[in-house]
Amino acid sequence: MSFLNPKIDENEFLYRAIKKSIPNQWDIEKNRPSSALFKDSKGVSVDRDGNRNKREIVTSFLERFGLTELKAIVNIRAGHCYEKDCSILYRPLDDNPFHAEIHNGNGKVELTKGQARFLAKNCTIVEQYDL
Repeated sequence: MSFLNPKIDENEFLYRAIKKSIPNQWDIEKNRPSSALFKDSKGVSVDRDGNRNKREIVTSFLERFGLTELKAIVNIRAGHCYEKDCSILYRPLDDNPFHAEIHNGNGKVELTKGQARFLAKNCTIVEQYDL
C-alpha cells in the first residue's frame, strides 16, 4: 500500500456509504441521495479512491459495514467539493488508510445547506442495495 499524497487532487473520487439506519440520507421520491448525506457536524466522512478500482472500494465498504447495513455507495469528484469552497482533509485511520473528511472550508466543519445540496445533486450512485 503506497502512501497517499495528503493533497487531494480535483480528479480523485471520494466515496461515501449510505446506511439504512439513517433513512433521511436517501430521497425516496427522487430515488437519490438527499442533501442530509453531506451534513455532519464532525465533517463528512469519505474514502479516497487512492488509485483503487471501484470493485476494490465497494468491497472495502461491504467488509466494513456489511450488506445488511448499506443502502448505497456513492462517489463524488473532489473537484465538485472544491468548486463549492469545501476543504478535503486527508485523515487516515488505523483501520482505514483511505479515510478523509469534507469540511465547509472558511474555518468551519459542517457544510452549508447549499454545499450539501450541490454535492448530493452531483454525486453518482456506484452501487444500490435496497431498491
